[in-house]
Amino acid sequence: MLTAAAEIGDRVAGLSLGADDYLPKPFAFAELAARVLALGRRARPAAPPVLNRAGITVDLPRREVYRNGRYVALSRKEFATLAELMRADGAVVSAEHLLEKVWDEHADPFTAAVRVTILKLRRKLGDPPVVETVPGDGYVIR
Repeated sequence: MLTAAAEIGDRVAGLSLGADDYLPKPFAFAELAARVLALGRRARPAAPPVLNRAGITVDLPRREVYRNGRYVALSRKEFATLAELMRADGAVVSAEHLLEKVWDEHADPFTAAVRVTILKLRRKLGDPPVVETVPGDGYVIR
């Protein structure tokens, strides 16, 4: 956050609202540059190009999916949905998150698109099922 508000209360409020850093005016450009570089070092590393979990391999650059070594043909939405679930690394992913990431932020939250896509994914990935529903929370691949 770059601002003229320099009081300690302003700084605390800015950081409490989600700012990663707070730099009041006046400031030296060298300090701003150093803070930006420091924030960049703390950034989460990029996801690996190949994701593996529960017998599923997702090759992101090639847009290929394998289940226990067997190629699985997926539509674009199915692939993107599976990739989001795999990137979560065992964490639950909400339907709202999938709508925002795979469709777009303007997608109707009451649409059955996510549920239908998950159903198709389950069929294509075969048994035993790997995509679990967590009632009230979303979906997970453990």
